Amino acid sequence: MRRFPVAWKAFRDARVTAFGGGGLAFGLGLLYVALFPSIQETLAGAQLPEWWQSFGGEAGYTTPAGYLSGEFFMAVPIILVIFAVVNGTGATAGEESAGTLELLLAQPVRRRRVVVEKAAGLGAALAVAMLLGGLGVYAGQALVEFELSPLRVAAALVLTVPVLWFFLALALLAGAALPGRAAAAAVSTLLAVAAYVLNTIANLVDWLRPWRKAQPFWWSDVSGVLSGDWGDAWQPLVLLAAAAVLFAGAVVMFERRDIGVGGGRRRRK
Repeated sequence: MRRFPVAWKAFRDARVTAFGGGGLAFGLGLLYVALFPSIQETLAGAQLPEWWQSFGGEAGYTTPAGYLSGEFFMAVPIILVIFAVVNGTGATAGEESAGTLELLLAQPVRRRRVVVEKAAGLGAALAVAMLLGGLGVYAGQALVEFELSPLRVAAALVLTVPVLWFFLALALLAGAALPGRAAAAAVSTLLAVAAYVLNTIANLVDWLRPWRKAQPFWWSDVSGVLSGDWGDAWQPLVLLAAAAVLFAGAVVMFERRDIGVGGGRRRRK
């Protein structure tokens, strides 16, 4: 019998995330890199606004590092965060609404193990999707001139995964704590969109810039790593710590949750 059956099932159930989302990320990575020479030629000598340059970090938008940071590493994470919310809220609240969660818990498996294995399977699916996006970047580099160290790209991909796990943990907590999947998805999506909007608008509005640190996307900024500055490579560790706290909360809330059949609720005895 295969070990960690719940984790493997969670990964199989998330294959749309792993391979569908990964395929989308691959296509975007390939597209962005393939377009870079024409974009660089178009913008050569142009005086870009400061806010536009800021999307590329210290390297500047018209460099390979800055361009990839401002395009691929802005677009792909928020897309995969949506997959994280969908899968995270479906892990418990979704199964409860479908009437399958009680059947799972009727097996000789503790609730804590269910959450842990589901998180492991879904987290692996998100990591696969992000890394497939990196393959798209490498494929684009084989087609056009795009001078950026493969090591830096690989490091940036790895350092982006924690923000996906952060929102997965948030969705798991919402699914365990709130009365239904719709409410959990709404809250998780609202927080993700608010964080992304704040992270983007803060580049345009000076008085908002100090608030960027209050949202998770700031802590996953890889522009420095892509430029060869490894001084901020520790920042995603903050996201891992925050994700661990949210995940612990999800475990506690799920162990206390009253499980119903087909979306109903009944009191645990």
